[in-house]
Amino acid sequence: MKERLNLVVLGAIMGSFIYLGLGWLVFDTLLGAYTDSNTTHLSGFKKTGDFSFLFLYLSCFAYALLVSFVQIHIVFNSSQQAFGFFAILGLLVACMTDFYWFATSHFYLNNTVMLIDIIAAAICVGSLGMMNFYIQKKLSKNH
Repeated sequence: MKERLNLVVLGAIMGSFIYLGLGWLVFDTLLGAYTDSNTTHLSGFKKTGDFSFLFLYLSCFAYALLVSFVQIHIVFNSSQQAFGFFAILGLLVACMTDFYWFATSHFYLNNTVMLIDIIAAAICVGSLGMMNFYIQKKLSKNH
């Protein structure tokens, strides 16, 4: 039990930094300008000066913890299986949140930006699952 808990925690810690970096690359660097020009700019909606890097990291840690927790309960035989499973999970979570935003607000200005966000989420979460597969595999060999 303690070994499994260690795998979850260490996988989540290492995975959170991977997910933070990957998310920053995809959602901020690659898609940031496009998303910014296709979402609503309500005064006070998006934080600038009081942006919290801590809470951004904690959101990445929570996702990495979920992925790490799932991976000790489901046996993946390959990194491709892990990528596929978690890409679907990321896609479904993104659909849940993006469809809610689209139904209840004017945050997304069109369907395209929402679809791109969903695809990017699937790729990022799938990549997190694949990296966590390698992390847990390496850590379990060391114990």
